[in-house]
Amino acid sequence: MSQPNILVICSDQHHPLMTGYRGHPYVKTPNLDRLAAQGTHFTRAYCNSPVCTPSRMSFITGKYVSQIGSWFIGCPLDPQESTWARRLDQAGIPSTMLGKMDFCGEYQDGGFTDYRILEKRAAFKVYPRTTPMDSRLPGYIRKDKRVHIRVAGIREDVVTDGTRGHGLGFYDHDRIVTEWAVDYLQKKGEQNDIKPWALYVGLLFPHWPFKVPKKYYDMYFPDQVAFPHDAKFPNEELHPALKGFQDSLDLGEVTESMLRNVIATYYGMISAMDDHVGKILDELDKQGFSDNTYVIYTSDHGESMGEHGLFYKQCPYEGSVGVPLIVKSPGLPAAHRVDHPVSLVDMYPTIMEMAGLKTEPDRPGRSWLPLIRGEADGQPDYVFSEYHGNFFPQDWYMLVRGDYKYTFHVNDRPTLYNVADDPQEMRDLAGDPEYAPILTEFERLLRTVVDPEEVSRQSKKDLGLIGKDGEDYTLTLTVSELQEKINQGVFADEPGFPTW
Repeated sequence: MSQPNILVICSDQHHPLMTGYRGHPYVKTPNLDRLAAQGTHFTRAYCNSPVCTPSRMSFITGKYVSQIGSWFIGCPLDPQESTWARRLDQAGIPSTMLGKMDFCGEYQDGGFTDYRILEKRAAFKVYPRTTPMDSRLPGYIRKDKRVHIRVAGIREDVVTDGTRGHGLGFYDHDRIVTEWAVDYLQKKGEQNDIKPWALYVGLLFPHWPFKVPKKYYDMYFPDQVAFPHDAKFPNEELHPALKGFQDSLDLGEVTESMLRNVIATYYGMISAMDDHVGKILDELDKQGFSDNTYVIYTSDHGESMGEHGLFYKQCPYEGSVGVPLIVKSPGLPAAHRVDHPVSLVDMYPTIMEMAGLKTEPDRPGRSWLPLIRGEADGQPDYVFSEYHGNFFPQDWYMLVRGDYKYTFHVNDRPTLYNVADDPQEMRDLAGDPEYAPILTEFERLLRTVVDPEEVSRQSKKDLGLIGKDGEDYTLTLTVSELQEKINQGVFADEPGFPTW
């Protein structure tokens, strides 16, 4: 057998429990179920920052976002930073990227031998920014977030070139990227070449806007819907930072009918994405590659979908920071399950091991393959995630270890959940004196991973939130006050979100 090929399929915003193989009562994902039956699925997988660009820059480099300054969408990756795509290319294994990876600015190839994308992500015109990023200031409101929930449902019955996703949803984007992937595999099969290859496929479903073709919507609406837990709008019991997040989303009242509609749409988007994955896996079978190809399926982050009265990602609850993860490995167990906590930063050393290459010592992750083989010795016993982006004026850092999940909120109190006994995270244990030693141990562990205050200061500085005199604008400036200063010429009128 020749050196195996590597296929990575990454969706966008897929809740970790919304699949058939995880036992969801309604969501139909026969192709992901097939992949899980042929390989290993992980029940405790997490992204390293729950928003698109930082998460992807972390798993392509194998570094935490605080190591590479990928604080938010619009923060470009240093072209000198190693990626697994470049390492494969340098080793003579051609690496191809099709679809979304979310590099920002002019640097789009990320070290891949070849790439094709439909939408390029802009970078901030000045980075570090000179104007405070408004979406991290108190008082920030994103009104379109409620609109996406309110107008969710069946998309217009049209065929597009895949670049109109923000209005119609991303079905056409994924249809086209899937066609590219199938064509790639067909050509590889026709070449009859035993040299290994690596293919990354970046799909956009089930990322908002919540629009899906009618046949998928009709699979679930109105009755094939499981309602989210703790779905209170507003939810006064949230941690102050998360209550601020809910307020920033401007969700207002979300009725049962609205929930039923948007959840059915989201389920349909997952099933549509699953169909695209199936076409790729079918072609892999057809071309005779299945027995000699590593396959990874994951998502860049999750989606709260009403849980705790929240939507979208950005927060440290399981639905947002958790991800689905399946790895199919030639010669390794099928229908296997791993409960050891892992994160996407581990993708880099995993792909290095798949390719027979060494991982640089400055990468914090560990390969998933020993866990699949039942060799847990030497594996880290915790996972780390962090967030420095919009809707949260203050940074947060999350650790999962054993049965517990700990979140350190800068300038605020921490949270602690026993996710084994309380998987819906309804009972915050941080205020209970009995758990004080656990909190102390978690903070001690956190400070061996990162300096939370210093990293927070650096993220704010790069995003224009620290003044020349050291003033922290997240503590002293509101969005309305920023606009006044822009009108006065104190700050430039720089967009808070990167545009070309």
